[in-house]
Amino acid sequence: MLTLFAAPINKPATNILIGLSLLCSLAGTELLARWRAALREPVVIGFLVWFAVLLASALHAAIAAGASVFGEASLWGCLYPALMASLLRDSRWRWRALAAFALAAGLVVVISYLMQFGLVPQRAVAEIQPSMRNTVFKEYTQQGLASLILMAMLVATALSSPSRRWRNVALLAAAVVLCNVVLLIQSRTTYIVLLPLLGYWIYRLVAHRFNGWRTLLISGGLILVTISALWSTPSIRERMLSSITEEVDSYLIAQEPTSSGIRIWLWQQTLPIVADAPVFGHGLNQWEPLYLEQMRDIPGSAPFITGHPHQEALLILAEEGSAGLLVFIGLLLGFAVHTGKLRDPQKGIFASILIIYVAAGLANGLWSNFTHRHVFILLMACIPLGSFPWYGVGREREPTS
Repeated sequence: MLTLFAAPINKPATNILIGLSLLCSLAGTELLARWRAALREPVVIGFLVWFAVLLASALHAAIAAGASVFGEASLWGCLYPALMASLLRDSRWRWRALAAFALAAGLVVVISYLMQFGLVPQRAVAEIQPSMRNTVFKEYTQQGLASLILMAMLVATALSSPSRRWRNVALLAAAVVLCNVVLLIQSRTTYIVLLPLLGYWIYRLVAHRFNGWRTLLISGGLILVTISALWSTPSIRERMLSSITEEVDSYLIAQEPTSSGIRIWLWQQTLPIVADAPVFGHGLNQWEPLYLEQMRDIPGSAPFITGHPHQEALLILAEEGSAGLLVFIGLLLGFAVHTGKLRDPQKGIFASILIIYVAAGLANGLWSNFTHRHVFILLMACIPLGSFPWYGVGREREPTS
């Protein structure tokens, strides 16, 4: 639970708490029975499959390039769901872990508003980078995506609550979080994610009341209304139209390293890397050295140096190839199918997490980022045990309604 609380706040604390969780699991009773049961959970199996792909990719990098990347957190992080499953053996504890994450994200939103109103001082980095205004512990994209997850949790809980009072409170809180993301944080990645996320919830809300062609017609109309309302927001229109257009023009005309220009450059320069090893890629963590090698021959490329190509699929294609990307897409689809079988509010929560992760990966590198990667892994590991057709040796059978 503390690990989930720390994930959207502090990297060292997250690592320390993961280590303590491992010690607790190893020191607990029924060790073998708990881990055997954990290794049978679909989500754990999915992450173990990706661990095998990354391990093979690390071996490939060691053989082909002499690189030692076996200590990479992106590799061993795939084992965290098994660790969590060995400890959170009751869906009630998994709910509490989700609540711990929501509490941390909620505190961040509250402090962000206090910053906006001058009741809490801005961080020093905000003087250098205005985009960091009202960010508390993380940078604006990390805080924005965590806030969108919190918003989805609140909406899912509200729509499943039998109490009108709590439903209204949760929806009001979700609106407060949404305003924080749209008006205060103003991350373009969160704006990209916001459209499919709101589209999903509009469809779910309409499908609850109608069926067949009415669902598609009404939800489509409401989505268009929502897009128009969001587009009328000055912050979104400025960040998504004027700003991007100016940045792209500056890059194309003067090769200025704007945010959008850097992405275009990275995507263009990654394509030759992918073409050199299209099937199995170059190996784990090999995009960066290959990219740096390319940049040595290009004058004026220093401002375009980054640690990843800011696009999830391109990174996987470069390092694990098309074979790795097919496995990754298959795992995401498998997670989506499994999530679709959950009951509400869990169904809405975990479907939203998948939507946020996939949409954000279109213009950003999430797996290569500690916070994004750990938030996704740790939250997906909290899928309730009631969604599995078994409970495992030594597990307490949960009550059924």
